[in-house]
Amino acid sequence: KPMCSVGNKAPARLHARMGPARFDVLLREHQFLASSSDHTRLDRAAIWVCGLCLIHCFAMPFAFLLAPSVYAGLDTTETQTHWLLFGLALPISAIALSRGYRRQPNLMTVSLGSVGLLLMLLAVTHLLGDELEIFLTTVGAIMVMVAHLRNMHGRHDHDSEHQTHA
Repeated sequence: KPMCSVGNKAPARLHARMGPARFDVLLREHQFLASSSDHTRLDRAAIWVCGLCLIHCFAMPFAFLLAPSVYAGLDTTETQTHWLLFGLALPISAIALSRGYRRQPNLMTVSLGSVGLLLMLLAVTHLLGDELEIFLTTVGAIMVMVAHLRNMHGRHDHDSEHQTHA
């Protein structure tokens, strides 16, 4: 009997074409991928946003070296870009890290992400000066990325523990 017997006829047709064993394997793989992506979607999004921050920080000095006249035009949107990226990173990270903490409390992961976000905030506000902006953003973004990697890893460990005890 197929694992999926909802009112939709598509799974039944696929089951008939593939055979019960192959269909069940495909269904289990789909369920595993769907559940793992649900657990890690925000962490992955935060890692991408922080990666964009790093790319932006490293690309701008090269843009100035390669084409100073182009850099003058980009410089006017520099602050807006920083605020946009930080504005994306902050809520995504806050939600993902808090959900991860509720699932499996790990103060080190939350602290690492929080300090990283604080460094990114200091960079975008220029409170410590313009000359530290790239350094603070780089260190902060890397800390946030590591926190999200730890968050994803902790979730997988937590899930596998439940599966072995069930």
